[in-house]
Amino acid sequence: MPGSLRYFKRDPNGQGRGPGVYYHRGKGVYSKYSIARDKKIKAKGYKVSPVGVPKKSKIKHAGDGRLKR
Repeated sequence: MPGSLRYFKRDPNGQGRGPGVYYHRGKGVYSKYSIARDKKIKAKGYKVSPVGVPKKSKIKHAGDGRLKR
């Protein structure tokens, strides 16, 4: 999971990307944050675990039994 956003006056990895907002990816590696690139990414959400999802229910949930509508 990426770290929080932080402003740097120069590239923390020394790759010449200039000043800006970066996030920590782990093991001392930083990536530059771009609002334009972030807007293009579609959120995929979370997958529903098959455990606890009733086969006959139309609503996927984490309980047992059927939900009445």
